[in-house]
Amino acid sequence: MSSVLRKKIDAGVGMPPAILQFDDFWEPLQASVASWFSGTYAIETRAIPESRRMVQGNIARSHLEKLAYFIFNSRFSPGLCAIGIDEAGVAMNAQHRLQQPSDNLEGVSELFRKLLLETPVVDLWRLVSSELSDHRAGGSQAPLTDFSAAAGGFSPAQRYLLVDFAAPKDDQVARICIVFHFDYVQQAADEFQQTAARQRQASVGKGQGGDTLRKSVKSSMIKLDGVLERLTLSIGECSRFEVGQLIALSDVDTTRVSLQAETVNGSVDIGQCEMGVWKRQRALKLKTPILEPFTRELAKL
Repeated sequence: MSSVLRKKIDAGVGMPPAILQFDDFWEPLQASVASWFSGTYAIETRAIPESRRMVQGNIARSHLEKLAYFIFNSRFSPGLCAIGIDEAGVAMNAQHRLQQPSDNLEGVSELFRKLLLETPVVDLWRLVSSELSDHRAGGSQAPLTDFSAAAGGFSPAQRYLLVDFAAPKDDQVARICIVFHFDYVQQAADEFQQTAARQRQASVGKGQGGDTLRKSVKSSMIKLDGVLERLTLSIGECSRFEVGQLIALSDVDTTRVSLQAETVNGSVDIGQCEMGVWKRQRALKLKTPILEPFTRELAKL
């Protein structure tokens, strides 16, 4: 696989378009990180994300444990969960704060270098979380905690959004990883889209015409679901479900997946797909054209 293709995949792997297009999240985040790079490392940069990916909690934790990491208490920070900084970034901060070249820092312990980062990292937390309306005043209490007290506790069942930034200076490159609770960002993106839709509808109501309405509808987002199997059970059977219970899906065929669209009238089948798996990533490939009733309704817009 070419490096260019790999970078494109890493730029937004596993994320819904609603989040990738959530400019009111990405633009303030980039501005905050750029400001922090300038104050912490004296580096001027636009802070374009080097990679953005959604991972399970245990994978996010494993990634952070390779860095100098700082975890934030969910009571004060329900969205921004952690910040990790690589070895080069830790060293560059120590050089900048102690005003010493790298050769003079060989005897400085790893623990002391991390302690030198604590105040700058909390400053970055304040910058980013205030843009998210995520900052919850905690008085004099520091927001730092361990993995278990972060939003979602970094359990395998939870999802996290990892955003990596890089800032080069001379022959060094500082890299930081900012970790968000994925469901928090997803909810914020959904609310943003709903607000934008209401504003578009209000504009149409003021007489901007049918063309504006068509553009508004066509730019609206809908949810698509890939359905492997459907079961019919009685309410009594459902009421007896228990944690750990296995539910057999005897007719599952990964080459026969129903693609559904969520509409105001409920979910409707719009085509047939097959599922492909590569490592931890999954994709659906359409096997049939989108069903005519659905495309006919779209053509009327």
